[in-house]
Amino acid sequence: MKTFLPFLPLALGLTLGQASAQTISNGTLDTWATRNNVEAPTNWLNTDDAVAAAPFGALFPTRLQTGTVTKSTDFQQGTFAARLESKTVNVPILGNIVAPGILALGNKPSANSDYPGGLPFTGRPASMQFYYKLAGTYIANDKPTAGVQLTRTVNGKQEPIASGMLIFTTSADSYTLATVPLVYTSSAAPDSIHIAFASGSNVSITTVPPTSSLTAGTTLLIDNVTMVGVATANRMALDTRSLTVYPNPSTSGVFALQADEPALRAAPYSVLDVTGRVVRRAAAAPATTAPRTIDLRGQAAGLYTLRLDTSDGRTVVQKLVVKW
Repeated sequence: MKTFLPFLPLALGLTLGQASAQTISNGTLDTWATRNNVEAPTNWLNTDDAVAAAPFGALFPTRLQTGTVTKSTDFQQGTFAARLESKTVNVPILGNIVAPGILALGNKPSANSDYPGGLPFTGRPASMQFYYKLAGTYIANDKPTAGVQLTRTVNGKQEPIASGMLIFTTSADSYTLATVPLVYTSSAAPDSIHIAFASGSNVSITTVPPTSSLTAGTTLLIDNVTMVGVATANRMALDTRSLTVYPNPSTSGVFALQADEPALRAAPYSVLDVTGRVVRRAAAAPATTAPRTIDLRGQAAGLYTLRLDTSDGRTVVQKLVVKW
């Protein structure tokens, strides 16, 4: 779904500095107000805002209300948490659709922007952290999602600086701390931050007609969202030129890694799937000029992240795509 969840491919490594929490406006989700007859957290947009901004939103004489984002007293800390629940909604003319609960940082929804919402932000954090509970029968199919993106505006156009995404695959009966690492594609300072949560991402509510394969009842509780750590780009131009992984996409699941720098070519590596789970790991290799093999046969088709940690302290990240 484009609205609120425009996550970019992972492309560049980062170096972590000393951890420190960085405030997100109403990241505690304790402050709520009534907006357009719907109670919503201050400085956060919800599913109803997305529907109103969608191409078909103007067709309805009264605003369509989904009730998929509500205030909850089942909190991790503070006063309230946000409860996101996928619900069956009757859309006039179009019929029933299971709409996800969507929560996105910002005040200005737009169906015509890759980066709707968002608030001013100039830091370069290492990751986003938050607490969550998750319940549902078909979580793996519904793909509840959390994502963060940093951007800057150049000549009136928003450009990506960093992004991170987490797709939930299992339930969590008690509040659990989640960490979403940010991967930087630019050494420039951002001017905005975009954060989004959804009780399901296997849906498009902005198309005409909307489509969904979600299950009603999947519920995601979110509380205490913060940005932590410090990230700095490290030798971006050199690392980008030095590393080659091919073929990419791979239809066999086998990739060849080649690098001009010996330290990069021999570095230990790990491969992570979109949930952050390590699916392949290799120790440092002997010095050689031959390409190294990365074997992802047996893994599902999709997006993976290759991470190399060199002996001189650099971290380099490369996107891998398996396409069966």
